[in-house]
Amino acid sequence: MKLAITGAPGSGKTTLCQRLIGALGAVKIGGILTHDIREGRERVGFAIVDILTGERGLLAHRALESGPRVGRYRVHLTDLERIAVPALERALREAQLIVIDEIAPMELHSPRFVEAATKALDSPKDLLVTFKERLEHPLIARIRAEFSVFTITLSSRERLFHDVLTLLQSRESLGRPCS
Repeated sequence: MKLAITGAPGSGKTTLCQRLIGALGAVKIGGILTHDIREGRERVGFAIVDILTGERGLLAHRALESGPRVGRYRVHLTDLERIAVPALERALREAQLIVIDEIAPMELHSPRFVEAATKALDSPKDLLVTFKERLEHPLIARIRAEFSVFTITLSSRERLFHDVLTLLQSRESLGRPCS
């Protein structure tokens, strides 16, 4: 099963992924999550987390002085490749469900990330992917063509959680132990 969630920044893509991971407790889930880094009420950067190991790194931050610029942030390619690429490779070997939160301009600055994400898309494993709304990239075009894509909004968040959870729980492959 290949599912994708898209939506505007702050619409709840990462929160939805976290809730689904929590609700699928017995399922071995791997991949990555991204989180805001905040100082008070202001977002100053993004962290990246390996779901299976809990290892964290810096995806992007306003205070970085080098790295590709995306809006007000600079991407920390070293941490992106140190955390995300092995997390996706590990998920391909060990997980029943692969989560990629998210595919967006920051992540797409890394050819190694794009290669690892492509391998995940090529695999027969169940996938849950989030991507930035209105993003144009060959990887996103492929997701739009091959995945069931859902758009999350403030008003659809709760219903979407239940709908996607029901779809994932219906997968017989998620009820079997990993080989």
